[in-house]
Amino acid sequence: MAATPPSSFHGAAITAMCLLLFFLVPTVTVSPVSGAETFNGSCIAAERGTLLSFKAGVTSDPSRLLKSWRGEDCCKWYGASCSSRTGHVVKLDLRNDFFVEDFDGLHDDQAVHWLRGQISSSLLSLCHLKHLDLSGNILGGNMSIPEFIGSLKSLTYLDLSNMNFSGRVPPQLGNLTKLAYLDINNDILDAYAFSSDVSWLASLHSLEYLDMSYVNLSVAVGWVHAVNKLPNLRGLYLINCGLNSSIPSLGHHNLTVLEELRLSHNPFNSPTAPNWYWDVTSLKVLDIEKCELSGPFPDELGNLTMFEALDMGWNSIEGMIPATLKNLCRLQAVYLAENNIGGDVTDLIERLPNCSWNSLQELILFETNITGTLKSVPNLTALSTLFLMKNHLSGSVPVEIGTLNYLAELHIGNNNFSGVISETHFSGLANLKSIDFSQTYLEVKVDSDWEPPFNLDRAFLSSCHLGPQIPNWLQWQKSISYLVMSDAGLIGKIPDWFWTTFSNAWLLDLSYNQISGGLPGCGKEELKQNNPSSSNSSRINSANSSSLGIRALLLRNNSLSGGFPLLLKQFQNLVFLDLSQNRFSRKLPTWISESMQRLLMLQLRSNNLSGHIPIEITCIFSLRILDLANNSFSGVMPRSLENLKALTTTVVALDTIDNPFQELYEYTSTASGQSNNDSLSLVIKGQVLEYGKNAIYLKSIDLSCNRLAGQIPEELGSLLGLINLNLSSNFLSGNIPYKIGNLQLLESLDLSNNLLFGEIPQGLSDLTSLSCLNLSYNNLSGRIPSGHQLDTLKTDDPTSMYIGNPGLCGHPLPKACPGDNPAQEDPARWHEDDSTQMDFHLGLTVGFLAGLWIIFCGLFFKKTWRYAYFSLCDKLYDKVHVFFVVTWKQWFRKPGTN
Repeated sequence: MAATPPSSFHGAAITAMCLLLFFLVPTVTVSPVSGAETFNGSCIAAERGTLLSFKAGVTSDPSRLLKSWRGEDCCKWYGASCSSRTGHVVKLDLRNDFFVEDFDGLHDDQAVHWLRGQISSSLLSLCHLKHLDLSGNILGGNMSIPEFIGSLKSLTYLDLSNMNFSGRVPPQLGNLTKLAYLDINNDILDAYAFSSDVSWLASLHSLEYLDMSYVNLSVAVGWVHAVNKLPNLRGLYLINCGLNSSIPSLGHHNLTVLEELRLSHNPFNSPTAPNWYWDVTSLKVLDIEKCELSGPFPDELGNLTMFEALDMGWNSIEGMIPATLKNLCRLQAVYLAENNIGGDVTDLIERLPNCSWNSLQELILFETNITGTLKSVPNLTALSTLFLMKNHLSGSVPVEIGTLNYLAELHIGNNNFSGVISETHFSGLANLKSIDFSQTYLEVKVDSDWEPPFNLDRAFLSSCHLGPQIPNWLQWQKSISYLVMSDAGLIGKIPDWFWTTFSNAWLLDLSYNQISGGLPGCGKEELKQNNPSSSNSSRINSANSSSLGIRALLLRNNSLSGGFPLLLKQFQNLVFLDLSQNRFSRKLPTWISESMQRLLMLQLRSNNLSGHIPIEITCIFSLRILDLANNSFSGVMPRSLENLKALTTTVVALDTIDNPFQELYEYTSTASGQSNNDSLSLVIKGQVLEYGKNAIYLKSIDLSCNRLAGQIPEELGSLLGLINLNLSSNFLSGNIPYKIGNLQLLESLDLSNNLLFGEIPQGLSDLTSLSCLNLSYNNLSGRIPSGHQLDTLKTDDPTSMYIGNPGLCGHPLPKACPGDNPAQEDPARWHEDDSTQMDFHLGLTVGFLAGLWIIFCGLFFKKTWRYAYFSLCDKLYDKVHVFFVVTWKQWFRKPGTN
């Protein structure tokens, strides 16, 4: 008897199970009575048991979503729905809408929402299940999608996206021939799902929506032909799938109703045309950004008359957009950022279809190398987003821009615009939420009592002229999240209303101005009393709360003075604080750790701060960047450095820290291309470096150029995550701690210009990440340790790392250590010394022979010389003989003899 194939046996088991459930269902008589009355509001007992088995596979339910899964009526349980006609469970929807992609950046209020565990195979008993959505829950267990899912043949809707599935996508999904919706999007950082063969897709004839984004399909041959067999497909999403080839043409295609096609972030590395999707005239949305496409824009664009959104940004396309776009009358969004379009901006705008001016909402043209002036703005009555940054546009901004009543985002920074932005430019922009005038020559000039019609969320105004004082019109912008006014020509004091108006902003940047005076020394309630517009603010915290919501405060390079600002005591949510290069003085307060427990970066370099470094500063457990350089701090270094928990670990997890630069980066990089406003200036390796969102991963201590004395604490060796350490130009003494060799991530170490003595720890040679070292001008002695890493540092001038330490010896210094021998010396150096000695001896021999030859020739050819020479020899012989005889007799004469 032939063995039954596993698949046949599995199918027979499912059929038997469904028949069993059929007999368990109570007999139903045909009547006009409602389903609820027929089944008395309770579900089928066997299916209730199935759901309880599924619940048993859930190991974590922090939000208690399944708390309601009790009692007899499973049709009323959270996420479960039953057929009103049969009573069978037909829908299970436990979707987690709070899912976030970055596990390292989780907040407590996000992580608690998802279910954890595994999907129980008991779901096979739900034979009538049509809708299954478990997306956003960590039920994948870092394993592949279970093959038994392919046996739920009644499914028409399946969403298993972002569930931490890895491994092969099971081809058994091709058995779900009734599916209209399939989403296995795997946009999660630590999961890796793949499919080397997608031929099973051809079986899903009813499929209307397919999302396999972030599933590796790099070796899946014929994926286009498999998709072409889905005649009902309306939406296809294959984002970042590793697709590395394009199909010029399909000949005949069945995708007659395909409306949305998203293929972005795939390395096609091919010309824009020919390509199969230009023949799909039903397309409304085409997303092929970041696909490594090249060549000119295809004329075939004009054939896609149903187009509503076109995204071809971030490619290497060159040349002006084709005139064939005139036929695209439904166009709503155009994304062409970071292509080399070139040409005049007026020509480009005129090539946009005039018939779409009433529908065009988004125009994204930043960093496209376009030139010219904006002589006028077309009557784009529906325009909400205009991005023209990082081009070569010049001239003034036309006042007609104020007639674009729906405009929400106006970003024209990093251009050569000049002239004045006046109230007229803003007259009709009641919906404006985000502006970018940064890195231009524009001057924002309005009346001091002007009240703008808009309420901004983001304002990037760096390097354009706003001054001399902080503009009064900003006090009505109470919804600001990001305000950047660095290098904007501001002088004078910061008005008190500034702190209440922007009390909940995420980032305030007023760096590189000439702002003077001190910050208030008062609390929030006093500030509110001084703010004339505080009564109208919906963003101000309640009266019983004294904490401000600011996450990042950057006041670098101004003329602010006074003691450490008492106002900062209210900044309990602060993550980044940069007060560098100001005139703050006096001591650093001890309340800094209590009031700013979430602080990640504290930069106070180049001020006039003095006194001891308070040990309380080491109680800021989240602190990653501590820069107190170039002040007048004295006393000893705190020994409780091991309390800086964020520096003691090599893990890069961000715990519960809000990173305003992360959100700013994500917003600006995907929407506006803005990059110059999201940076922090940090001094690393002797130079000022700019860090963006990645500053949060840097771990650094810089206490250089102070008056610190005493020894370097041994506890420093516990800061295993430290990347930069600078203690130079102090009065530190004692030995270099040997535990410093534990800092395996250390890239830069500067202990120069101190009073350190003793030997250099051998452990320095084990710091494989070290790329910058300076131990010069101390009292160090002994042999310089050698090692592969130390021998590769500063190869152009390695002695500069150790100069000013007379007691040091050994390579790379010219001073040899006691007991050195040629075998211990560097071979190249020994060869050099040997060559020098050989040259010396050779010169000595040649000189001796030459002198001897001159004397011999003189005696041979000159008779008078011979007489004089031999006469001298005779006299010299007589004197020596007499001296010898007299001395001999004196030494050996008998006693008593005169």
